[in-house]
Amino acid sequence: MASTTRRIAVGGAALLLLACGDLDITNTNAPTADELAASRATLARAAIGIQTLALNDVGTAIQFYGIYGREGYNLLGNDPRETNEQISGPQDAAGRAGGHWLAQYQAIRTINTYIAALPSSSLSPAEQSAASGFAKTMKAWHLYRLAVRSGSTGIPIDVDRPISAEPAPFVSFDAAMTAASDLMNEAYTELQAGGTEFPFDFVPGYEGFDVPTNATGTDFAEFNRGLAAKILVMRATFNGCTACWAEANTAINASFVSTAAPLDLGVYYGYTGAANEAANPMTDPLDSDQFWAHPSLRADAQLQPGGALDQRFLDKVIDAGRTRTLNTLSTSDKFILYNDQANPADADTDADIPWLKNEELILLRAEIRWNTAQRALAVADIDFVRAQSGGLAPSGLTAASSDAAFIDELLYNRTYSLLWEQGARWIDARRYNRLGTLPIHRTGDVVHVEMLVPAAECDARGLTVPCDP
Repeated sequence: MASTTRRIAVGGAALLLLACGDLDITNTNAPTADELAASRATLARAAIGIQTLALNDVGTAIQFYGIYGREGYNLLGNDPRETNEQISGPQDAAGRAGGHWLAQYQAIRTINTYIAALPSSSLSPAEQSAASGFAKTMKAWHLYRLAVRSGSTGIPIDVDRPISAEPAPFVSFDAAMTAASDLMNEAYTELQAGGTEFPFDFVPGYEGFDVPTNATGTDFAEFNRGLAAKILVMRATFNGCTACWAEANTAINASFVSTAAPLDLGVYYGYTGAANEAANPMTDPLDSDQFWAHPSLRADAQLQPGGALDQRFLDKVIDAGRTRTLNTLSTSDKFILYNDQANPADADTDADIPWLKNEELILLRAEIRWNTAQRALAVADIDFVRAQSGGLAPSGLTAASSDAAFIDELLYNRTYSLLWEQGARWIDARRYNRLGTLPIHRTGDVVHVEMLVPAAECDARGLTVPCDP
């Protein structure tokens, strides 16, 4: 579907606005800025809708990126693409490789409408600034997700266009990532001017980060700075932006990163498991054949001083007591990080999925410090995570270690700290040119570099599928 012809539901924001005696019914799937500005309550519901749309494709990204990066398999057996196309290729723009696209643009469309409605609303100037900073943070995050998904192909970003306009042009990977950074910075400035209260409530997952700014605790502005630092690190490594390291250093220091805070402190994709509400898409009981851990994770896990495997592996993966083999892919390990904590054999539909947590920020800070002449501090950060999360001995790195040795250690720890949460193993291998190090267990299998432009997007532009606009 072309970027100028999208139609979406706005979740909690969709209202049926029917004038008395008037038979014209508002299109609730594509509300206008005027409709959203109808009342303060309408804008508040729209903000809830934006938060809900952030859940779009989270499970898809974890599964697809996890398969590409050899974190896990889907061995349910009802879709051959999961053990063929996604592992051996070729990719299909009309299938899985063209996914993880439309829902992000649906969210961006809602955010654009919301932002346009704010100036004419009854919100105070501070509330408008807070609301805009929130919305732009979310939009920047969707742009980042799309850019990383598509890589060198790039993405369209100028999508706030009339229905009659031509499809938005594609911009380069670098330009898309820069746009995400710039918008995240713009959002931060607005959050700082937004006072201490948002003019809306939050869905589960934002606990402790649900105010624009907070002089004595965590706040949404710190969440923004953490996301900004992450995007800048990705730009530095994916796009060769050397200036991004210093910018990332400033951003990370304004985030909620701290070795004095719990490693799981952060913002989460929140699920309730209640009827008619979003349920965790990745929870999977042990007797299911769907999500399995790649055998390389057990083989590569380092040992704690007492001989046990890396605690992060033990906390997230368990031997299922049986082996599942499908199309010659075999494993006996299952993921349990989203299962019932009291009984890991059972699914837990209200388990939250980490969006950005302190543990990741500390590893991002290590990466930033290594590249900004703070190498001893970088080693200290990595060793802290190894000890606190993995139960491991110090890495053996020093300030004099080679870049290659540091990257080896960084990527090992990112793999196990972020396992089955965001597809970090695939993303990291791509940005450090290490796709060739990911395991291949069948002759002819490949590791895909990026996802394709969806076939419908190619068709709307009159291009042959697959296309590279």
